[in-house]
Amino acid sequence: MQTTQTDSRPKFAKELFSFPTHYTKDEIIIYQRNIMYLETLCIKKFRSINNITLDFNKGVNIIIGENNAGKSAIIDALRICLSIGKQWRDVGIRNDEDFYIDTSEISEVIEPIEFDLYFKIEEAEDRFYFNSMVSQDEGNPEAQSIQMHFKYFLETNVKGNKVMRWSIWGGDLEGQQIKPEEAQQIYYSYLAPLRNAEQELKPYTKENKVTSLFREITKYFKEGEDEKQEVKLDQAKKIELAQKLENVINDEDWTGLIKTGENSINEHLKNSDINSKSSKINLRFLEYKYENIIKGVLTRKPVYSDELIGDEILRQKFFDITQNGLGENNLILAAAVLGDIENRRKEKIEHYYALLIEEPEAHLHPHKQNTFFNYLNCLQDFGAQIFITSHSPTITAKSKLDNLIILQKTTNNIAAFTIKNSELSNKNKAYLRKFLDVTKSQLFFANGAILVEGISEALLLPVFARLVNATFEIDKNGIEIVNINGVAFEPFAKLFNSVIEAKRLHSRCSIMTDDDKGQLAPKYFINAELEITKEKAQKIFNSLRDKEIIDSTNRIINFNLEEDLNLIDYQVEEAFIKQVLTDKVDKISDRAKIATELYGGNLKVELAKNTFEYELMVADNFNCWLMRLIYMKMHPKTIFCSSESSIELKAFDLLNKLNSNKDKSEFAENIAYFIDNSNLVKNKFKVPNYIERALNWVILGV
Repeated sequence: MQTTQTDSRPKFAKELFSFPTHYTKDEIIIYQRNIMYLETLCIKKFRSINNITLDFNKGVNIIIGENNAGKSAIIDALRICLSIGKQWRDVGIRNDEDFYIDTSEISEVIEPIEFDLYFKIEEAEDRFYFNSMVSQDEGNPEAQSIQMHFKYFLETNVKGNKVMRWSIWGGDLEGQQIKPEEAQQIYYSYLAPLRNAEQELKPYTKENKVTSLFREITKYFKEGEDEKQEVKLDQAKKIELAQKLENVINDEDWTGLIKTGENSINEHLKNSDINSKSSKINLRFLEYKYENIIKGVLTRKPVYSDELIGDEILRQKFFDITQNGLGENNLILAAAVLGDIENRRKEKIEHYYALLIEEPEAHLHPHKQNTFFNYLNCLQDFGAQIFITSHSPTITAKSKLDNLIILQKTTNNIAAFTIKNSELSNKNKAYLRKFLDVTKSQLFFANGAILVEGISEALLLPVFARLVNATFEIDKNGIEIVNINGVAFEPFAKLFNSVIEAKRLHSRCSIMTDDDKGQLAPKYFINAELEITKEKAQKIFNSLRDKEIIDSTNRIINFNLEEDLNLIDYQVEEAFIKQVLTDKVDKISDRAKIATELYGGNLKVELAKNTFEYELMVADNFNCWLMRLIYMKMHPKTIFCSSESSIELKAFDLLNKLNSNKDKSEFAENIAYFIDNSNLVKNKFKVPNYIERALNWVILGV
């Protein structure tokens, strides 16, 4: 039989297990074929979930959210429904505590729990395997899906006791029974959050994942004279393999040793029991059947590398799984499960496969999380649908954005948001993907977010929040401050600002940015009619700077329409120059305008007059005095503008110095230190109104 040498096993299965897997060309086609997948899951009245609809990807689905956001409830709902073909289930609706309770009103009414699963048909054979579950769209003869419906409700019997009742059906009509043989075509494997990986890898333990893998293998390869030979592993071959082991063990030495131990035990049994009822036992290593032998497969990790050991394989040593850390064993367990699912699907034992993993980050340090999760992200075409829950920012930051399903707690319900169905453009997603590091990804778990331009705002906002309101502790309120390091707010803003509730996060967000009012550039003075070229426009701009009408940051700071500009070389053009200055002096910058246009949904935009530091200075005379004092301590030789100057000129003066020395972050750190360590400063420092508005919106919703 002609075979390929392509090894399509998952990476972890290749690395951690030594058995070979080779597929024929026909098998590779089977491996890559389209298989139906769970497209939509609707859950009603289950635990903390009132009503939620989840749209899934064909491959990997990452369900994230804070604690008690419903992640485990969704996984348990999947386990309950996907285990319909099993005689024994390890999860179910067992008591009235699984039913949803509306905490906003006292009521004795308990509404039914409902699960509705809608599978996307990919191939005609899907209908064949699940005929009793096929649903026909009345409006479109060509549109069909595979559906499973579950309803659980409580009834009061004649004795006044509550009893559980349930109804399960396929397709459109309640009462349409799902055939057992079709239910058995659904298979899933589940890795619990606090899993005992070591126990599940030990020989002779129930549900051992490695044993499960070998149980379903139908062929293997062994070395031949010229090439590897394929061997069919049918029942006859299994008996033959077991007999080979028995023949080795059943020689005179082994049988003599076993008989000696057996006689020793039987002698003591004889002397310790009643003569007529004396017990007797028979000893042997094990029953030589294939199913029993594979239960004893050891999972070990080689001590020496293949390169080091070379041909001296008998000198290889092994670490037992008990010597591994929890993280290492969790990786091995996951690899065994993936290998088992892959083999079952290749052998077509079932038709639909799912892998459910809760908290894959358990016991893994961040770098291990990265590598493991990067691998899981590559399993889009693995042939099994993967559902993962996590509250790890590290994993979230590594996830493909369209794989994310974000759960958030709302009043008496759990809401779901997917970036895949959001209003973010592909360009937005690409930008977000690039900059969504571990810190920024925490906004998906937050009760609210504040987006800021730079480090100064990020350093001072937690301090200012406490000044505004003693209850406004940023961490205590679950608020995430996201430093954008610029003004590219749009990709983040679109997570919050849709007018359609389902297309946005349910937490609130504020953007804090500078309005940069009065920003000027040489290009605004170019005028063909007045023969002002690009070069001449630059000279006019430079003259305005020399006259201190604009500052070093290109902002108009000292302009009065009623006064002459006194630009000696440009008397003829003065009226035009004044017109440009008038148009720009109170106009916010283009980038500030773009930011204000993001306003909507759960997002508000608050603008500083000019800049963050300027706004702090002009908010109060005490602020101005303190900030000049702090800067003087940082730069003792600083010469400020006159103390008689207006507070606005003092602010512009300090702003120019900060921009020139590029020490805004150090300045912010010093302000925070003074506020935190001086009751006088704490009591007298005035937080600007726009910052207070941003905090009130995110924390209080007002």
